Amino acid sequence: MGKLAKTRVVTGYVRVEDSQRPPATYEILGQRLSDALGDHPLAVYYERVGDLWLTKFVEKLPVFKPPLTWAKGDNPLKNTLEYHCINHQKFAWLERACNEDQESDTFIWMDYGIFSQPGMTAEVVRDFLRRVRKNDFAIPGCWPPLLAGDPISDDYPCWRFLGSLLIVPREEMRRLTEGAYAMTRLHIRIIKKLTFEVNTLARVEPFLKKSNFRWYEADHNASMFTRY
Repeated sequence: MGKLAKTRVVTGYVRVEDSQRPPATYEILGQRLSDALGDHPLAVYYERVGDLWLTKFVEKLPVFKPPLTWAKGDNPLKNTLEYHCINHQKFAWLERACNEDQESDTFIWMDYGIFSQPGMTAEVVRDFLRRVRKNDFAIPGCWPPLLAGDPISDDYPCWRFLGSLLIVPREEMRRLTEGAYAMTRLHIRIIKKLTFEVNTLARVEPFLKKSNFRWYEADHNASMFTRY
């Protein structure tokens, strides 16, 4: 087992009044995450939809013909343009935390509402944090590796990665975030469609393989922590 990492957890929240999960519910979930972390270093960011990096990018785009669309999956009420911009903000928040904190060597993204997922407890999170290894660049997911040429749908989530938990060493932060920014912008310009951030991660994965990146199998529950 390698040397243990000095970690900071990163999360963030954007208030959307007509979200399918009310802001009051997010307040409870965010407090549960904060309570679970206790004294563990935490960077939590709160922003407005209009201030997100992807919102600003989309607003500056020329008028496409046909116009820009976005993935709605099987739940168009949830999967809005705002929703996709918010989910892509995790890359900017990770980068910001890395720039602001010069002491930690590993930054761990956890969704603000991660305690809505089955099996989540404070001890699950604390036990995970006690085991994070230095220089371990890891992201859990459901699906096996995509083969060269395998299509990634623009309409539905690609669960190669879960998106709720990312373990990113400082040395790999630039590779991840710049890859995510570039892939998102390029895909929108070419396809004229905004898709799920987990699909962006799947498209960036081939570039991550140049590092010590690894995937491990988990699901949308506490297994993403327990199987680390």
